Amino acid sequence: MAKKILLVEDSDFVQRTFLTVLSTGGFQVTVAKDGSEGLASIARDKPDLILLDLMMPVLDGFKVLSFLKSDPKTADIPVIVLSAKGNTDEIQKAIAMGAKDFLIKSMTPPKKVLEKVKEMLAS
Repeated sequence: MAKKILLVEDSDFVQRTFLTVLSTGGFQVTVAKDGSEGLASIARDKPDLILLDLMMPVLDGFKVLSFLKSDPKTADIPVIVLSAKGNTDEIQKAIAMGAKDFLIKSMTPPKKVLEKVKEMLAS
């Protein structure tokens, strides 16, 4: 059975790009357009890994990460932050909050994200 990836991302372009790349890579991908929708999807589907944007309407990525890591039912789900932002403070904050990695969209080609997802799910 294919591993389930949840992409929490508000940009339609980024959603389409990663939906294609991850699906082609053999993953079952669900997309949520904001943090609130993402939390509902996590509760319903229990994904194997989450790709999480930081800047989103309703609930930002830091709030989503906080909810995830404070709930024993979801605390063990690996999270890769995939953000347009990437200053040192944000990266350190996300990692300290429990994210397994932090990738900057403009500096990380989609195929590299796919490799990182495969690597994380293999370990």
